[in-house]
Order: sequence, then structure tokens, then C-alpha cells
Amino acid sequence: MTRSSSVLNIFTSWSWEKNEKEIIKLQNEKLANEIHFKNNALADASMHLVERGDALVKVKDILASVYKKNGNNPEIKNALLLLNDVEKNNDNWDQFAAHFDEINNNFLKKLKSKFPALTNTDLKVCAYLQLKLSTKEIAQLMAISVRGVEIKRYRLRKKLNLLTEQSMTDFLNEI
Repeated sequence: MTRSSSVLNIFTSWSWEKNEKEIIKLQNEKLANEIHFKNNALADASMHLVERGDALVKVKDILASVYKKNGNNPEIKNALLLLNDVEKNNDNWDQFAAHFDEINNNFLKKLKSKFPALTNTDLKVCAYLQLKLSTKEIAQLMAISVRGVEIKRYRLRKKLNLLTEQSMTDFLNEI
């Protein structure tokens, strides 16, 4: 084997490794972009649920007002009861949690296994924080006040044994 063919082999091998690394880098970027896109879609779907919930609350308020004015009409009462049932329906959360775990490498399952004392409400807060939703947005999604979200975050920090200076978002990102 001549020196020039040896150099050519080394160059070819180096070039192949460089191409291989570039392909892996591009694949990783593509996967990261897909996760980002899916998380955005999940956040959009969550906000759509908030808007739908807000619309249902407005309809419920209007029906309640009409119910009071019209002498307790039983049909309106049935509609109000139906709206109450819709508000209490947790199927949306189960569906959201399944999609969220699929996109985020079983984040909620891992969190629940590390911290079995976490409730579904705690897991919701963690998921919403992972989606980088604001406290106000979380409050809307959970149909509670902003102060209620702050209290839930405080209690969650205790359950996760986080120090005051430790960021909950950073902690959750490490899971």
C-alpha cells in the first residue's frame, strides 16, 4: 500500500465519520423540533380547552339567570345539570396526560413513580409547568384563582422536597 492510498483511506474514514456525526446531529435536531412542535400543539389544545370551558361557564351563567327569571323551568334546570356534568368530566385530562407522556418520554409516569404521594392535581400542575404555561393560564385550565395556583405550587414544592433557591422548572426538566 502506498503512502498516498494510506492517506486517502485515512481521509475517507475521517470524512465518513464527519458525515455520520453530521447526520446524527441533524436527526437529533429534527427530533427536538418534533417534540417542540408537539408540545406547542399540546399547549394550544390545552388553551382551546380553557376557551371552551370559559364559553361553557358563560352559557351556564346565562342559563342560571334565565332559570331564576322564568320561575324555575325544569328544562333549563336539566340543561344546567348537564353543564355541571360536563365541567366535572375528567376525560380531557386523561387524554391530555396520555398525549403528554407520549411526547415527553413518560414524564408524568416517571414523576409519579419517584413521588407516589403526588395527586392528579399535582401532576396537572407539573405538566402545565413543563409546557411553560403562565400561572394565569394554569389557573384558567384548572378553573381556580391565580392565588390557588400559587398555593398549589407551594405545596408541590414541599412534596418534591425542593429548597427555596431551587427552581421547580429546572427540577422538572431533569426528570
